[in-house]
Amino acid sequence: MRHSSHPDKILTRAAALLLSAVLLAGAAGCGKNTKKQTDSSSAATQSKAGTSKTAKIIVFDDDGEPIEDVKPGSEEENVTTTTTTQTTRQKTTAATTSATTTRKTTTTTTTTTTKKTTTTTTAAPRRDNSYEIGDKTYTASNGKIKCVYPQISGLYDEAMQGFYNRMFREECEEAAGDSSLAYFSGTYEIKHKTKDRLSLVFRHTVSYKGAAHPYSYAYACTIDLATGNTIIPSESINMNKAADAILDDSWTLTRSADGVKKSDVFNYFSQYDEKTIKGNLSVENVVKVRNTDGVYTKSGSVGCRSYLDSRGETVLILEVSHALGDYVEVQF
Repeated sequence: MRHSSHPDKILTRAAALLLSAVLLAGAAGCGKNTKKQTDSSSAATQSKAGTSKTAKIIVFDDDGEPIEDVKPGSEEENVTTTTTTQTTRQKTTAATTSATTTRKTTTTTTTTTTKKTTTTTTAAPRRDNSYEIGDKTYTASNGKIKCVYPQISGLYDEAMQGFYNRMFREECEEAAGDSSLAYFSGTYEIKHKTKDRLSLVFRHTVSYKGAAHPYSYAYACTIDLATGNTIIPSESINMNKAADAILDDSWTLTRSADGVKKSDVFNYFSQYDEKTIKGNLSVENVVKVRNTDGVYTKSGSVGCRSYLDSRGETVLILEVSHALGDYVEVQF
């Protein structure tokens, strides 16, 4: 114990000791009542969470100065701890259940997707694909604009059938709907039709307002019915050899305008060099259709200049002068 010569300190210390003695005596004489009050306080705490106040204990140092406050443990703390633990366990269980449910849902979804993929791959045997081609006609009010286009029916794949039918109709309406046209005649021919492939040729003759003469052009569309994609037959041809064949006269004329002979066409090509001939054979920017899981997309802006004949052989559509009929069709 430290000694202080200051009278106020001595008095303060004496008063503190006297107060502690009184408190201790009161506690000894009223121990039972304190116990009842504590029990009563605990009951109130359990019935009203957090509404009761805990008694405050003051500890003094040797000079009689308070040094800290202490809050004893109570039933309220125990109840709160227990409740928190239970709540935590419930949340953990709920989280676990949710995770399990999610995994089950994911597994179910994966299984469904796998089944769909398998169904798409094996559905509708193509060897039994007995589709038909019918005609539709677009006609302008003046009677000088007419376009006949194909419509497929009975195809095993309805998405494929719907896409190409719309494409054929829209191409016809776009070509014949040009306001600067004075005359338009559009037709088509089925060149190759099997369970696996369909190759069509579209032939148009047009005359613009104020033009001296009409002119003709042709383009093709060949569909791989197994995939829904278009085929560019001329992509399988070596362009260098094709150009050489044209210049060497080692090709066959399969179609030309009335009165046009192979010698006439050969003389026409002979005035051009190999580079120009290759340009005529180019397949760059040719219209292509691609099927990706039932979603069809179309790219390119130039009509395909090659198709398959009845034997499945490639035929090229080559531009020539208007005097020779605007285009010819050849094979190598």
